[in-house]
Amino acid sequence: MRGKKGQLIGGLVLVTLGSLFILDRLIILEIYISWPLILVAVGVALFLIHPHSLASWIVGGIGVVLFIVNFAIAFFPEVEAWSDLVWPTILVIIGVLLLYRYYQTPSPKLPAQPPPKQEDAGTKPEPPKASAES
Repeated sequence: MRGKKGQLIGGLVLVTLGSLFILDRLIILEIYISWPLILVAVGVALFLIHPHSLASWIVGGIGVVLFIVNFAIAFFPEVEAWSDLVWPTILVIIGVLLLYRYYQTPSPKLPAQPPPKQEDAGTKPEPPKASAES
């Protein structure tokens, strides 16, 4: 993953990581809650490289789900049981994305075949007519 693609992913990950550390130091958002945003940044980078990539949606989606769960657990401790729903939710999201992709990609079409010739049994096909110029 060298070149421009690696620069894009590396840049987004470093900007996200640096922003998370700044927010942690300013006591706005703690790093143990917000680390899944790195997965979201990688998913966004993959999407920018290949807009039709399923991997970008999966990585970004997992990051979003983990961030929401961590955020809910940190700020609403009574819903800590939500953490038991993380992996089943991820499996459902992946399944929905696969089904979406299945129905969005066109099915391969068979090559068009010419219609069958209909000839009468008693008639012969006419020979090509000669042009008047000769």
